[in-house]
Amino acid sequence: MNGEQILTVHEGARSWQPNKNAAEALAHTAAWLTRFQVHTPRAERYATLSGWVYPLAPLPELELAYDIHAFFRIYDDFTDDLAAEISRINVISAELTGILYGRSATSPVGMIFHDLWTRQIVGSPDQWVARASEHWEWYFNTQAAYAAMRDRRMNTTVEEYLELRQGNGAVPLCLVLGEKMNFTYLAPHIHHCTQLRLLRRLASDIIVYCNDVYSSVRDAKRDDPRNLITIIREQKGCDWQEARARCEYEMRTLDQSIHTTKQRLDAACDLLQFTDAERAQARMGARIADDWNWGYQAWAAANELLMDTDPPREEISRMLTSPQAA
Repeated sequence: MNGEQILTVHEGARSWQPNKNAAEALAHTAAWLTRFQVHTPRAERYATLSGWVYPLAPLPELELAYDIHAFFRIYDDFTDDLAAEISRINVISAELTGILYGRSATSPVGMIFHDLWTRQIVGSPDQWVARASEHWEWYFNTQAAYAAMRDRRMNTTVEEYLELRQGNGAVPLCLVLGEKMNFTYLAPHIHHCTQLRLLRRLASDIIVYCNDVYSSVRDAKRDDPRNLITIIREQKGCDWQEARARCEYEMRTLDQSIHTTKQRLDAACDLLQFTDAERAQARMGARIADDWNWGYQAWAAANELLMDTDPPREEISRMLTSPQAA
């Protein structure tokens, strides 16, 4: 079974091409992971997503993006292995949140993030740093809630799950990071333009649906209920195929909304009397959302089902708590 048999791949994703600097960026990240003693095939594989979602990024920025995505895999696997230790997840999340505001790293995972955060803020405008800080904080402080979803008493709704995954899935964060990767920092009045905010939300939701259809195949092996397929099956009393079809329908509906919202963005630029430079920023904001939408779907079709062929996530915990990591 391959990715296209699980989820129909949209033509926009089928023809997508990754960044030309992908191989060099991956070599950099393999060395970076080794330096921090957390190299695993899972982390390296997940890092390759950056090459698909940031197709225009120059090599130095792409290397940072690859490192960040490797970190997502490391941190998600680490907190997944601590699923029953909610209080410990919150302690670690508090440390990483503190790094955003100038506090020191006190753990191996904190030292890894401190390296990433230091590199993100170099040369970045204060307003962008504030946006990135808020999104990183959102990501760190939804880890415990996501871990708690393993308890089926949560009875999570689709709406609640999508809201949780906005932060926990880190896609809005990665869309903000797209500004740095593409050397186009959006002015606040452009970043908060209603149509761009909607585009980011729509693209994020599509990616959650896409991810969860694939991950449901892996999650079933662990009886892990934290995906939309399980939620829809339990709420609608349907089988896997019907739940998958519902997800595909939602993805198509969201895609049409993206098309309409981009047209309305053009009209909003006229109404708001944007200059040519402001319009270029707005179009880049829309381009970043498109790159993530199609780039993620293309990467997922080729890679999502392979994530469990790599060593188990528990390996990350052993690495981060070993004496050498201290």
